[in-house]
Amino acid sequence: MPAPRQIFVRAPRTTLSGWDYGNDGAQPMVFLHGLTDLAWSLHPVAEAFAERFHVLNVDLRGHGDSSQGGPYTVAHFVADLRVLVDTLGLQRPVLFGHSMGSIVTSTFAGTWPDEPAALIMVEGIGPPPRFGETERAGRRVIARAAIEALLADPVRPPMADLAVARDRLRRAHPGLDDARLDELAARGTRPAATGGLVWKWDPYVREWAALFDRERFEEAWSAVRCPTMVVTGGEAWERWWKPTAAVRPGPAFDGPMTDSERDRRLGLFADVEHHVVAAGHMVHFDRPDEVIALTSDFLDRRLG
Repeated sequence: MPAPRQIFVRAPRTTLSGWDYGNDGAQPMVFLHGLTDLAWSLHPVAEAFAERFHVLNVDLRGHGDSSQGGPYTVAHFVADLRVLVDTLGLQRPVLFGHSMGSIVTSTFAGTWPDEPAALIMVEGIGPPPRFGETERAGRRVIARAAIEALLADPVRPPMADLAVARDRLRRAHPGLDDARLDELAARGTRPAATGGLVWKWDPYVREWAALFDRERFEEAWSAVRCPTMVVTGGEAWERWWKPTAAVRPGPAFDGPMTDSERDRRLGLFADVEHHVVAAGHMVHFDRPDEVIALTSDFLDRRLG
């Protein structure tokens, strides 16, 4: 299969980078990665659908080879997707998102419910609730912590070389084989101005959390009308959310998402099915073949 071709699309106050896998006459399928990740992270899954769909695998603004500088809100990410769809003339796209990418694609699908043909959300309905999130006093604490995070300097010292980047990826994602570690370390870093390497995401992309609004996301979910598949990593709490809460300041998560809370969120979608995979938050790293199989079966059944 030919290598994907890199494309660039101009959007307001940014330029988006993406990978076009060809097959232009086929139904479009757009992939969006998660926060502090990059499009190439989803390449093995995206590539698997390139013979059936016109696949576009896109770097969110501030990530990968898309331009940096912000602003970084969900509304801006969604607006970028709107520009991409319009600029490339994508009709009835299948939308595939991981984590933050799922928030973006599902918000798009709820804002323009007649456009997407199907929606796949991998680890897209989390994170678990934080302490006091449903109470006014708790929401004030969460809001204050988000604003305090804006005042902190998120810039970290550069890494010495690719070996350091590779080691950090290995520790964070022990399921990746050597070839993927090498590939992601090389594609996911760039030279720092002062020497060494930095990741290809703007440290300020985490500013989106200051405007995190679960009620708005859930309102969008309730407006989604296309067939939707949600894939949850069964080990995400122990391997992702719980360690995250331990190393970052701010209100802690109440604990793993309860079945009743997960069912409530899933119930907001008009037409949804849910699958749990024995994987962490990065399901496409731990179980790419299973993500591909579930997605392929879902699209076969729902799109024909």
